[in-house]
Amino acid sequence: MKIERMYARGAEYQRFETLKRNREKRTRQKLAFMEGVQMVEQAIRHNWEFAAMAVADGRRLSGWAEDMIAKAKPEVLYQMEEGMHADLSDREESCEIIALVRERTDGLERIEEKASESSMPLLYAVFDRPASPGNLGTFLRSADAFGGTGVIVTGHAADFYDPQCIRASVGTVFAIPFTEMPSAEGALEWLHARPEKPLIVGTSAHGTKNLDEIDLTGPVALAIGNETFGLSRAWKDGCDVLAKIPIFGAASSLNAGSAATVCFYEISRQRLAKGLK
Repeated sequence: MKIERMYARGAEYQRFETLKRNREKRTRQKLAFMEGVQMVEQAIRHNWEFAAMAVADGRRLSGWAEDMIAKAKPEVLYQMEEGMHADLSDREESCEIIALVRERTDGLERIEEKASESSMPLLYAVFDRPASPGNLGTFLRSADAFGGTGVIVTGHAADFYDPQCIRASVGTVFAIPFTEMPSAEGALEWLHARPEKPLIVGTSAHGTKNLDEIDLTGPVALAIGNETFGLSRAWKDGCDVLAKIPIFGAASSLNAGSAATVCFYEISRQRLAKGLK
C-alpha cells in the first residue's frame, strides 16, 4: 500500500470529484466513489477491491478507521488536506474514510452462484428502468433485507454506483449481487432458463390479483416498474401474473421503492408461515 499526501486540488483530487458526480467517468474507469461507515464495512466484508482511500491529514484516526484500512488494503492511501477532504463529503461531518472502489462485472455469475448454493426458495428482484438512484438504493436494501437472491435492472436505468444509490442502500449494494440487462426480453429468457423456473410476478395498479392471493412460497421473480410509467409492455406480457397492492388513500399507487418493500415483505411472510426460512 502506497501512502501519499495530497495538498493540491490536482488530477488525483479531481478524480475523486469527477467519479462522485459523473456516471460516464465511473463507467469508463470502472471506479465508484463512496463514503460512510456502513458502506465501507459492507464493501470490505464482501471482498470488494479498493483502488484508493483518503483520510484527513492531521486528524487522529479512530481504531475503526485503522482497522478498515488494514482490512481493505487499498492500493493508495491518501493523507488529504482536511478542508479538501471535507469538501468531498456530502455530510455535515465527513466520514473518516472516503474511498474509490473497483466496480464489478460478475454480477450475473454471482447471482447464479448464490442461487445454486441456496437451500431456500429463490427470489429474483427485478426493477424495470428505475430512474431514481435513491429508489434503486431502497430497492437493493429491501431485497437484501428480505432474502433476495439477486437484483436485476432492465432497460435504461439509474446507476448502481451512483453515490445516492450507495447511500440509500446503506451499503447493501456491496452485499447482494446485481446485474444490468439491456431488455426485458433478455431478462425473461434468462429467468425461463433457470433450473428452478420462478413464478414471474409483475406489479401493476391494474393487476388481476391482490398480492396476498398469490402463492409466493416457491421460486419467485418479482418485477417492479419505472416510477412514472410502471412496467414495460414486454414485462407485462412476459409475467405469469400481475399483482396489485390494495391501497385506500388518495394516491393511486405507492412509490416504487415502497411498493417493492411491501411485496418483499409479503413474500417473506408467506414463506415464514410455511416454515421455509
